Amino acid sequence: MIRAGRVTVLGALVGLMLSGCSAGEKTNYTVPLDLCGANVASRLTSALLPAGDRLQVKQSQSGGPSPRQFCDVLVDGDIELAVEGVWRPSGTTAKQAASKELTFETRSTDDGRFALSDDKAFTVVDCANTEYKAEKFSFEVTVSHPDGDVGERMQRFLAAFAESYAKKLPCRR
Repeated sequence: MIRAGRVTVLGALVGLMLSGCSAGEKTNYTVPLDLCGANVASRLTSALLPAGDRLQVKQSQSGGPSPRQFCDVLVDGDIELAVEGVWRPSGTTAKQAASKELTFETRSTDDGRFALSDDKAFTVVDCANTEYKAEKFSFEVTVSHPDGDVGERMQRFLAAFAESYAKKLPCRR
């Protein structure tokens, strides 16, 4: 009797897994370890991406006296994950960076180190740079098509991305 119950449960689990894996929902791409110069575990990135056939990573920078840094991850030609880096003045917090980017209803986590909304996460690192008249550098990650509550996944990804990317920033140390 117990064995039959186990087989039924196992069969139901296999059925659920197979029903969620139709031909259009397979991931046929490999997530790189290096994202725009940041070393991020592939599992952290893939946890935020949809299934698809082709993955592309594009890095760019805006012009001007205080350039913004961009890293876009595209799946099948659509931007699914975007990271933006912005130089900030002294004292800027993650919550303030979020409000400056017009993101409302954010919640702070990890003692204010992160600010999260439904599809965005923010963090700020110390990075003094006299050329850009900045003391901080903020990171914003946006997930285009969040699958459920992605707050914790965005935070884990952003923690790794920001830590790695900050090492290549031109900060006065």
